Amino acid sequence: MNLAARDQARGPEPPQSSRQSSKLLPVLFDNLDYHRRLTVLDLGRAMPETVEFFSQFRCRIHVVDVYSELQSGGLDRSASGKTLQRQFQELFGFEPGTGLDICLLWDLPHYFDEKQLRAFSSALWPWLHARTKAHIFGVHSAATMLLNREYGIVNEQTLSVRQRAAAQLKNSPHPPSFMNEWLTCLTTSRGVLLPDGKVETLMHSTI
Repeated sequence: MNLAARDQARGPEPPQSSRQSSKLLPVLFDNLDYHRRLTVLDLGRAMPETVEFFSQFRCRIHVVDVYSELQSGGLDRSASGKTLQRQFQELFGFEPGTGLDICLLWDLPHYFDEKQLRAFSSALWPWLHARTKAHIFGVHSAATMLLNREYGIVNEQTLSVRQRAAAQLKNSPHPPSFMNEWLTCLTTSRGVLLPDGKVETLMHSTI
C-alpha cells in the first residue's frame, strides 16, 4: 500500500473515536477486483484505522485534507469557477493515467457552495472510470444540521466517527436535488437514512 497524503495542516493525533455500523460499506467493496491495484481518494485526514484497513489490499490511497484547505483559504469562494477547478486539480496532484476506484467524500461536499462543488466535480471527472464508486453522507433536507465530525473505516461494516478538533467552518447541507445537479460526475446508487437526518449514500460515476 502506498499513501499519498496532502494534509496541509496536520494537527494533533485524532481523538478517540466512536463506532457506527454501515449498511453500504459492504456494497462499496463488493465486486472489486482485488487482483489489481486499487486507487482510493480520501477527502478527509489520514485516519490510522483507514490506513490500517487498506493495508490489507494492494492499493494507493490519495489523502487530500480538503477541510484544512478550506480553513486556510486555499480554495477561495470568491474565485471564478475555472480558477477553482484548477485549484482542485492542483490539490489532487494525480499522476497521468490515474483511475480512481473508490472516492471517500464523507460530508465534505456540504462545506462547498454551488460554485465550488461544480468546480470540484469538473476537476474530479477526468480521474473517474465506469466502475468508480463513491461514499458520501448526504442530507435528507437542507434543514439537517451538519455536525463537526471526521470519519474513517474500521472494517467493511463499521465506520469510525470523531469530533473534529478544528472549529467548524461555514457549511450548507445540499439536499439530493442540488447534489445531483451540481456534483455531475457522480450519481446516487443507494441511500440509507440515518437517525441524525443524514443519508449514508453510495454513488457511482456517470462515465
